[in-house]
Amino acid sequence: MPNWLFTKEATLQDLNLRNNLLTGSLDPIWHAQSSLSHIDIHMNRVTGQLPANLSSMFPVLYDLDFSINDLFGHIPTSMCEISSIGYLDLSNNKLSGRPACVFTNYPELSVLKVSNNKLGGPIFGGMNNLSNIYELRLDGNKFKGTLPHDLAGKLVRVIDLHDNQLSGELNVSFWNMSYLRVLNLAGNRITGKIDQHICGFTEIHLLDLSRNNLTGSVPNSCFIVLNFLNLTGNSLSGDISFPLFNTSSLIALDVRHNQFMGNVNWVGYLENIRLLSLGGNKFEGQITPNLCRLMYLRIIDLSHNKLSGSLPACIGNISFKGDTNDQFFQPANEITWVSDDYTTSYELMYFTFATKGNFYTYGRSFFVSVSGIDLSANMLDGEIPWELGNLNHVKSLNLSYNLFVGPIPTTFGSLKDIESLDLSHNKLSGPIPWQLTQLSSLGVFSVAYNNLSGCIPNSGQLGSFSMDSYVANTDLHNITQGNMCAPGPDPVVEEDVGEVPSDPVLYIVTAASFVLAFWASVAFSFCHPHGRTIILKL
Repeated sequence: MPNWLFTKEATLQDLNLRNNLLTGSLDPIWHAQSSLSHIDIHMNRVTGQLPANLSSMFPVLYDLDFSINDLFGHIPTSMCEISSIGYLDLSNNKLSGRPACVFTNYPELSVLKVSNNKLGGPIFGGMNNLSNIYELRLDGNKFKGTLPHDLAGKLVRVIDLHDNQLSGELNVSFWNMSYLRVLNLAGNRITGKIDQHICGFTEIHLLDLSRNNLTGSVPNSCFIVLNFLNLTGNSLSGDISFPLFNTSSLIALDVRHNQFMGNVNWVGYLENIRLLSLGGNKFEGQITPNLCRLMYLRIIDLSHNKLSGSLPACIGNISFKGDTNDQFFQPANEITWVSDDYTTSYELMYFTFATKGNFYTYGRSFFVSVSGIDLSANMLDGEIPWELGNLNHVKSLNLSYNLFVGPIPTTFGSLKDIESLDLSHNKLSGPIPWQLTQLSSLGVFSVAYNNLSGCIPNSGQLGSFSMDSYVANTDLHNITQGNMCAPGPDPVVEEDVGEVPSDPVLYIVTAASFVLAFWASVAFSFCHPHGRTIILKL
């Protein structure tokens, strides 16, 4: 860190050293920099504590970005004496303590980011008025307490408090923030119901209340123009087939791991949806063919519900390519502030999908890098539609733990982008189609616990999987070096007493013994007087 820049009085106004490999600390600063208003050392390796004399060294500082470094210790009280600060970013460091004055001493502050530190104490330090704040990010810390009931700030666009230790009920009845676009309270300890007044945030584009302790039903007749809604990991219940939101605007809907019930016929109205995750609830009934209207889908997760009936063949008509303009998520991802100096973006987070046996969490690239279908752990039956073979852009397909019967469609050989295919724990029969050997991208594969028969193909990717992928198929066998089928991986079944030996020589000896014993019995019956007496009586 070139601290020699601060060793004498200078007329420097703007210092930008971001995205380098600078090391060292910020000390010493010997002379006040009376002209310096912008300092940016974002994404370096600067360590140590913040200088205690920041206010006297930088008296006119307006823009301060020390994010993504290795700074530790408390935020010095002198920093709060720089009343001119309008943009402060200390995120992604190791700062600790209770920065109460940060929330109250900056009359010009429009952007405050202290994400991913070890800061604690009461949220906002007792401050309710966010009159000049546009963006407030306090996520990834240890802030405690309840949310203020009368939070005000007509200019606020983003409030991100996720992954803290906040508690109490979500009461937004007196929140005066008519321009709020992003509200993220995920990963806290918030209880109670979702307040009906949340419908008053008519400009909101992203609402994330996931991973809390919310109960009850969701508000009805709520026409928020949402793009992203995440309620996963709560204890919410009831039927959500009524309009909670303006369905035509939704791009991502995640309500996994709650207790929602009812049918899923309403999903056909989510005409712009890219991510639809309803897994881990109590939805029942059939999968409606209306689902096939969702031509922009990239992710659908209906797993771990009580869905039944056959799978609509028209699902094979969905491209799972999204839209050619899937970078258009500007309403929630890029917000241009009224201030002339800053353009900032809000990254999507905590939208997850299970594939390759693991859960993966994706950010902004989620919608352009992943595509998949998860219908596992339901009660779906009938044959798997051959039309699913048209889904050549799907990377993950999970139909496991259902009641599917019949053969594996040979058309699955056309799933050229497939990386994970799980058909295990069904009632599928017939051979494994040789066409599956053409799936060059396949990394995870399972047809275990079915009724498959024939030989296990040993070419292509199928030859690289362990026997766990094929276990518990009684009539499914390996191909030996002589291109013969050998007994498969199933456990040895205890032989019956009268079972015919499998060795050919023993088979011949056994058969000959049986024939000789039969004719010996016949001869005895006719030749021996006692035998003739028994036959005459019969």
